[in-house]
Amino acid sequence: MPRGRPKKNFLNFKINWQDSYGTFVLIAIIVIVLGLLVANFFSNRSKDIGSGEQVEQTAEEAAKPTAGAEYEIRENDSLSKISQEVYGSQNYWPTIAQINKIANPNRILAGSKLQLPSKEEIEQTKTVMTEKTYKVSEGDTFFTIAQKVYGDGSKWRILHQANGGRFLPNGNPLVFADSTITVPR
Repeated sequence: MPRGRPKKNFLNFKINWQDSYGTFVLIAIIVIVLGLLVANFFSNRSKDIGSGEQVEQTAEEAAKPTAGAEYEIRENDSLSKISQEVYGSQNYWPTIAQINKIANPNRILAGSKLQLPSKEEIEQTKTVMTEKTYKVSEGDTFFTIAQKVYGDGSKWRILHQANGGRFLPNGNPLVFADSTITVPR
């Protein structure tokens, strides 16, 4: 029999349960967690994973302006740049300014919010803004017409003066339903 170190037999070990109670609890917790992970893996395997398209947006994509949404103005933005990105044309910047009641379109502040309507809505607003005449409907006043064509009812005097400047005996401006009035630009 050769002398030297005695061989250790790792398969033949004895556990003193009184000394290893904490180890036993830890092993039981690990076994339970592993069992839950394995069960979760097999239960989710049968579900449809998806089409493989990217779901998460990058920060740049999330900040990109889109029609029909609210947009936060960033540094070096301009209404014409935003119009180009959203609608494919810089020609909608006056309409964006009117919809958002921006008095000076050359001065927009970073961090401000803009409403960017859908393409159809912005087309309709642009059409109303560029018309040189307006067909008066029943119930229209110069104030409501100014709201529609200028986006600001307080500009009713411009319409009133351009269309004769007549008043009713009670002092209200005179406008007739079914008439066509001039809209100065």
